[in-house]
Amino acid sequence: MKLTHTALVAQTVLGLASTTDKLKPWKYAPLPVGHVKPAGWLLGEMQAMATGLAGHEHDFYRFVNESSWLHKPGTGGSEYSTLNEALPYWFNGLVPTAYLLDDGRLKGQVHHVVAQVLSFQADDGWIGPETGDNRNFWARTPFFLGLIQLAEADKQWEQRIVSALQKFFQLGNTMLLNDSQGFTRCTKDVDCDWGQARVADMIITIQWLLEYHPTKNDTQLWDTMNMFYDQTNYKWDAWYDPATYRKVVDPSDRSITPYIHGLKASSVMWRFRAHDYYRERSKSAVDLTFAHHGSASGTILADEWQRDNSQYIGSELCTAVETSYSLAYMYQVLGDNNFADRAETTLFNAMPVMLTGDKWAHQYMSSPNMPFAVSTIQPDGSVPPVFTTANSGVATTYGLEPLYPCCTVNHPQGYPKFVTHSWVLVGTKGLGHALLGPTNVQTKVNGGDVLIKCTTNYPFTNTLTYEIYATKKFDLYLRIPEWMNLQLSTLSMASTEGHNTLETSTSLEASEGKGMQKVSINKGTTTVRYSLGMGPRVVRLADKTVAIFYGNLLYALDVGYSKTTSLPHSYGDPRGPGLDGLPFKELRDEFVTNTKEWNVAIDPSTLRYNGIGDDDSMANPIFEHNAPANFMTVDGCQIKWDLKMGVTPDRVPTDRTCISERKTYRLIPYGAAKVHMSHLPTVKL
Repeated sequence: MKLTHTALVAQTVLGLASTTDKLKPWKYAPLPVGHVKPAGWLLGEMQAMATGLAGHEHDFYRFVNESSWLHKPGTGGSEYSTLNEALPYWFNGLVPTAYLLDDGRLKGQVHHVVAQVLSFQADDGWIGPETGDNRNFWARTPFFLGLIQLAEADKQWEQRIVSALQKFFQLGNTMLLNDSQGFTRCTKDVDCDWGQARVADMIITIQWLLEYHPTKNDTQLWDTMNMFYDQTNYKWDAWYDPATYRKVVDPSDRSITPYIHGLKASSVMWRFRAHDYYRERSKSAVDLTFAHHGSASGTILADEWQRDNSQYIGSELCTAVETSYSLAYMYQVLGDNNFADRAETTLFNAMPVMLTGDKWAHQYMSSPNMPFAVSTIQPDGSVPPVFTTANSGVATTYGLEPLYPCCTVNHPQGYPKFVTHSWVLVGTKGLGHALLGPTNVQTKVNGGDVLIKCTTNYPFTNTLTYEIYATKKFDLYLRIPEWMNLQLSTLSMASTEGHNTLETSTSLEASEGKGMQKVSINKGTTTVRYSLGMGPRVVRLADKTVAIFYGNLLYALDVGYSKTTSLPHSYGDPRGPGLDGLPFKELRDEFVTNTKEWNVAIDPSTLRYNGIGDDDSMANPIFEHNAPANFMTVDGCQIKWDLKMGVTPDRVPTDRTCISERKTYRLIPYGAAKVHMSHLPTVKL
């Protein structure tokens, strides 16, 4: 994603600065990176990331292994923009991938990079390749998020990282006092907007230092946080004012900002500004964004700029991974159950649909109704401008660089951050499963050691089994999704201490007022079996369309699948012969089209679900095209449906007159439907 316009919201809300110099506590506190590990299908997906593109960029990808960050500052390197963000994006995702998988090869990549970068730290504290007036804050933001994850995961790096960050923020304070140097005041060749738009992510690193590594200089860090907020021209809390929020916008108005980067900003500000205003604006950010610009898959309909809710509007892969992470973070801060539901939805649907099963190729853009992912470059070289900026003609194809390289380097953070955020501390005596899925957690709760192995095929099935060993009594909290049917849900447990085994069943009722079921766990060994009541769900959308869910899995019309491939192309030369001589034969561009009709209206009253058993084996990786065994059937018919600019389905038509015979169609999990129709018109048959 590129930010190519000026800041939009300069309104400052006065009188809300913190007076306590004490961070607001987490509703559900995070666990250190490495305490939670993937299992089951999540492990398979992360292993595919490690053996795919993400795990090999350090081996060959010029914007990573030839990055300016790995050269002496001021001596150059390979970058796709003057922001120097490629290696920091990649590092932010590779650190947790390496440590959650305990992958020695990936750890070696991480260690090489961090050792090299920190060895170049300037005497005044600056970290990064920029010198002189070219210094700006932005690219440090994702790199620092990677550093704090490494400090948590590997104690041998902790002190070196903490010292480097503390030294940097002393300089940062000086720069902000110097007329906002490198933040709102940059040289003409440096885009200052990114550091401002995403200042909340930089503040997360400062809050991490305050929370886990306090010093006598903490007052300066508080001053730095406040200056970052006061000086930025991007006041996201003001942007998400329900009275002025732009529900439909003109994409030609370049004062309209990208949509995603402020989603969690008010939650970050609430932790140090300590005013309920920021809590309220956090909720408004999610509610307004998804009500007016949301996709059923969990991502946000905006290709660089917000526009409206047309089903052909694209969403970047970056958007999916950043949205899931932002929502998971917000759930830990504020505890709103809706945030966790949405984080799951995005990770289970919007992200995997944009990756090939082997994770060697990805899309730059995807849209809810996309029955073909092919080049739209016309014979005369022109490209129909369906999107606002992503009009290379290959943005929806799968490849190494289907368009701007940011998604090539940024997408690896998706799965590991979901896993890391999936378990939380609840008070001093509780451990909660916040983002449901197959994971293992080993940590300390209530002064005792706890080991939990969660075995499940969720969200492909509805039962989670927890094998628990604890050295002291503690409270287990299991999240109850808002869409779950409590009457069809069950919870049972069997505990063993010594030679005695006790079996019990518990009625489900969310405690804490936040969708958490409390279960008291005794010392010893306990097995908990949690079955979520679920069935087909019909969600009403714009233009009298529907999205079909089973649990938190979105289902899409199976439009068939036919693939051709070519050599990978660089983002700047999509029409050329392609890149020959790359070291991995798996690197290919893929062009996918439908083999079945896509112009279909369905009758939701005819839905039928065909699932798998809790103990059935699943394909690995599970999000290869059509790999999941789950499917639905529904009756429908073809309708007249035009193409927009001749290349993609236009907005859903109002005329639903059948132009074919009634037929039974197949719906498959969206994440495995690489071409698809998911916002479907309805018809009564």
